[in-house]
Amino acid sequence: MRPFVLLPGVLLLAACSSGATREPELGPRSSVATATVVAGAGGGSMGMNMVNEAAAVGTAINGTVDATWSALQSVYISLEIPLTFREDAQKRLGNQAHKARRRIGSVPMIRAVDCGGESGMPNAETYDVTLEISSLVTPTPDGKARLQTLVQGSARRPSSGGTGDVRCTSLGGLEKKIAEMVSAILAGK
Repeated sequence: MRPFVLLPGVLLLAACSSGATREPELGPRSSVATATVVAGAGGGSMGMNMVNEAAAVGTAINGTVDATWSALQSVYISLEIPLTFREDAQKRLGNQAHKARRRIGSVPMIRAVDCGGESGMPNAETYDVTLEISSLVTPTPDGKARLQTLVQGSARRPSSGGTGDVRCTSLGGLEKKIAEMVSAILAGK
């Protein structure tokens, strides 16, 4: 009787995998940092893994894929984010290591990312920040476009020459600004 129980499950999996098509997506991306914590004079230590997961923010755009793609490139120029990669066929572009301090174009860094804080001041405001910023344009079933943007990175105290990087997680401000600017271009504003 066991083969009869397995057969419907196998057929269901085959049906699901053969007809399903997934649209391209950015993220989520995970990074793992390991820190060693030393506990006092006894010299005991323990390792601790910290996971940072970043997910793309998707926005429906009232425009075609081609118009959205063109507007997106203009937005990156306006925000002074130089492109380190651009894949026209996939409609994907971005910068894998954009270095910034305090602002990205008109977006204050403290609205873009959270990099922790010291002495009541957010690190994003005072640290040198390096971000991965990437965007992808895909079609929607109604002939319009979906814009996805992924922002993640790290920050380092300017006076520190060491490797004391802290992880930065997106607050959604930059992704929102990019989508608003693309929509404004398409609306002719």
